[in-house]
Amino acid sequence: MKGCVIQSCLVFFSVFFAFNSCALTSPSFPRDQSFALIQFNNSFSIDCSSSSYSTVYEAKTMSWKEGTNCCLWDGVTCDADTGNVIGLDLSCSCLAGHFPSNSTLFLLRHLQELNLAYNDFSMTPMASQFGELTGLTHLNISESGFSGKIPFEISHLSKLLSFDLSANYGLMLEGHVFESMAGNLTQLRHLVLSGVNMSSVEPASFLNMSSYITTLALEGSGLQGKFPEHVFHFPHLEKFSVWGSDLEVKFPKTNWSGPLKSLRVSHSYLQELPDSIGSFRPLEVLDLSFSNLRGPIPASLANLTQLKYLDLSNNNHTGLLPFCLFSLPSLGVMQLRSNKLTGPIPDPVSQFVNLISLDLSSNDLSGSFELDKLSNLSQLRILDLSNNPLLSLSSASSNATYSLPNLWSLNLSCCNTSEFPNFVRNLQGLEDIDLSHNKIRFIEANMFVKLKSLRSLDLSHNTPLSINNINNLTLVFPGLSNLMFSSCNITEFSNFLTTQEGLFKLDLSNNSIQGQITKQETNWGSSPIYLDLSNNLLTAVEYSSWENLQVLNLGSNLLEGPLLPPPPSIMVLIISNNRLTGEIPTSMCTFEYEILVLDISHNNLSGEIPKCLSSTLLHVLDLHMNHFHGNIPPFSVENTLRKLNLNNNDFDGPLPKSLANCHFLEVLNLGNNKINDTFPHWLGTLPQLQVLILRSNHFHGQLINLENGSHFSTLQILDLSHNEFSGLLPTTYFKSFQGMMSLANVQMGYIGDGSSYYHDSVVVTMKGVDLELERILTIFATLDMSSNRFEGTVPETVGNLVSLQVLNFSHNHLIGHIPSSLGNLAALESLDLSCNKLVGGIPSQLTALNFLEWLNLSENHLVGLIPQGKQFNTFLNDSYVGNPGLCGFPVSKGCGHSGPPPPATSVEHESDSAFGLDWKFVMMGYGCGMVFGFSAGYIMMTIRKPKWLVGMIQRAGNKVVRRFKKYR
Repeated sequence: MKGCVIQSCLVFFSVFFAFNSCALTSPSFPRDQSFALIQFNNSFSIDCSSSSYSTVYEAKTMSWKEGTNCCLWDGVTCDADTGNVIGLDLSCSCLAGHFPSNSTLFLLRHLQELNLAYNDFSMTPMASQFGELTGLTHLNISESGFSGKIPFEISHLSKLLSFDLSANYGLMLEGHVFESMAGNLTQLRHLVLSGVNMSSVEPASFLNMSSYITTLALEGSGLQGKFPEHVFHFPHLEKFSVWGSDLEVKFPKTNWSGPLKSLRVSHSYLQELPDSIGSFRPLEVLDLSFSNLRGPIPASLANLTQLKYLDLSNNNHTGLLPFCLFSLPSLGVMQLRSNKLTGPIPDPVSQFVNLISLDLSSNDLSGSFELDKLSNLSQLRILDLSNNPLLSLSSASSNATYSLPNLWSLNLSCCNTSEFPNFVRNLQGLEDIDLSHNKIRFIEANMFVKLKSLRSLDLSHNTPLSINNINNLTLVFPGLSNLMFSSCNITEFSNFLTTQEGLFKLDLSNNSIQGQITKQETNWGSSPIYLDLSNNLLTAVEYSSWENLQVLNLGSNLLEGPLLPPPPSIMVLIISNNRLTGEIPTSMCTFEYEILVLDISHNNLSGEIPKCLSSTLLHVLDLHMNHFHGNIPPFSVENTLRKLNLNNNDFDGPLPKSLANCHFLEVLNLGNNKINDTFPHWLGTLPQLQVLILRSNHFHGQLINLENGSHFSTLQILDLSHNEFSGLLPTTYFKSFQGMMSLANVQMGYIGDGSSYYHDSVVVTMKGVDLELERILTIFATLDMSSNRFEGTVPETVGNLVSLQVLNFSHNHLIGHIPSSLGNLAALESLDLSCNKLVGGIPSQLTALNFLEWLNLSENHLVGLIPQGKQFNTFLNDSYVGNPGLCGFPVSKGCGHSGPPPPATSVEHESDSAFGLDWKFVMMGYGCGMVFGFSAGYIMMTIRKPKWLVGMIQRAGNKVVRRFKKYR
């Protein structure tokens, strides 16, 4: 017995000493690799403050201590037999700094798994030495701040099973590098390249990839061309995702099946969803949003019984809302918004027991839908039926109790409902309610009493809405942050509005609130950050007590007196269209934050612009329609100005050349002042300048042709009218106006759409009248050099400005012939060459201008037969008066033969305009349930209104379809 005890002790001590010996001298403690890791860590700083996910970030390397066993460090894995470092996981480790190309990390040649994701390597170029770690099977450097070209050496990592480079938005993968990767990485299972620039990669290269591939993620990679459909036949592919506006994807129509579980093809060109999609029985995620899909939704989707997530939104699907989708037992999310689906909502919606989110908004759904049918959806959290103006919502019983305990977001805006849906009052978990743009006439304030979790309430645009007992409602919603009552017939502030303690956004615009708002009345339970009181009848507002206010809109009221300094926290201040007097106080420059938008236009303010304003970080400075005078102050090099509108004031003197420092400037409107200067050619280098208005000033001299042909390359609106310019028309400028040559492919929108607070406006002379465009379409181009002293001929190069809708060279001293190249201006709607000294005949090529609705060639020396056909058959004698040498219809002078011209075809004259800008309906997202809205709604006549123009606007509804489709 005693011998056994001694023997056991000997074994114990021998193991103990052997273990400690190994710990000090064996490969289980690799001192060289430990040193390499310490050196690697020392090359970075630790910074967790910049992380938006700070709760999951951990500075793992803080635990690393020199001289200790590296195999016990956080993030380090060693081989149990050799002791070599084979795994390094430093994801989310707050590493910050430049990643050196000679990093000691590359000495760890035994590494098999390396994860450096979610760090900040300061846009360091990706080192070619990564290719030396040839033992790697897993490499993840996603969202880590690498940039530059992915080195060719990365294709040497032939053992890779998983490779993730995603969200390194400065990385570029060249075509030849990817081809080498596809050929060499034959074991690859997971490849994630989302956000990496692959614009030079030929999509056909993906056919050479490993047949073992299970995950292929390519979102936002810039791929172009046609993606090979054979990739979808890869036998092990489970997850595929891609999106890119220049990528065409086509799914196989037959023999398409496999283990695919997640398919995301978004923002691409698909056009067709074949019935074969129903072959993927394992599919759990299907996202084909923004992909130009057309036609009915295939009934074969009913075969996808495992589907949990379905997104077919923002396509052109037509036909009835398919019943088949409402039989999918596992579906949790259904997104079908922004299509053209019709018909009723199927009754089987009540069978969606697992449904979490249902979005059927922005379709053409119709019929009556009883909201009671949703009562079984106990898991439902989000319901959006908005923008279905033909859908009638009803409730079987106003006192019904609903079992929707998890519903927190309800959007029923633009549903044409006339009654407040009573079932809402019982949804105690509801946080967000949007009932805007309906016809609700009456609401009891106590309808919201049970909604203790209410966070956002929007009842805007329900005129005439009556909210009963709102002044007597003393309930405070502790979580209420957004309250929108725009266009709700409100006449005064109520206790309910001013006692909410956490209010962030309050919109009371377009109501009838009148009189003064005193300092005592603005002492609310909280200080809002966003406040919109525009379009009311307010005469005075004391807003200094709103200490946290950042956005304040008091436009279109009756405010009088001096401009009061806003709270120091202000960032957006709009007090346009009031009756303010006096000067801009210098205290406007002493803000807690840099003010971004200052719009005090349409007032009676005067004095000079404080010089400090031009040195702030203003994005928008709009002072037009006031009485400011003096010189325009200089602008600092650091300025961020995007819009400057000083139109209709009394500024004089020359332009400050420091305007050339405004590198972000998009709109510069200096019209209707007294500025005395030569043409500011030095503005031509501004890279984003789209609108330049110098009309009605004292500019003079010649527009010198410059050798540099890149001047004003982004310009699309140029108005030099009513000045004293002289000399020849500037041929080199016409050659460089790229913005007037290529708008047919520009996405329809408005200039300055990035701002929800401020919209650019401009007055243009078009078709004989001055029109104020309250918003400027991105596809609108005009060139107006009228009422000057220009001489010489009209250059042929003007014919290259094919995107022009308005061309006006009238009231000058131009001579020579009308160039036939003007017949190339296919988008032209208004052409005015009147009051010059032009000679010769009217070129027959002008009859090719199918959208020309205004032509003025009067008071010239033109001769010969007036061309006939198309739009020319619609012009009256006024277009040609003062040219005694012209003959033929419509003038009284004959040309030796008689006979009336063929009748004007209403299709040619009334059906289209090149971009629907005469003004036809340009579908631009204005109002409920429409993808686009009416541009005509943004036009205001500022001078005379001839009968032909009134009639033209009345006919506008018939003038959009063909040309809008062509230029989409």
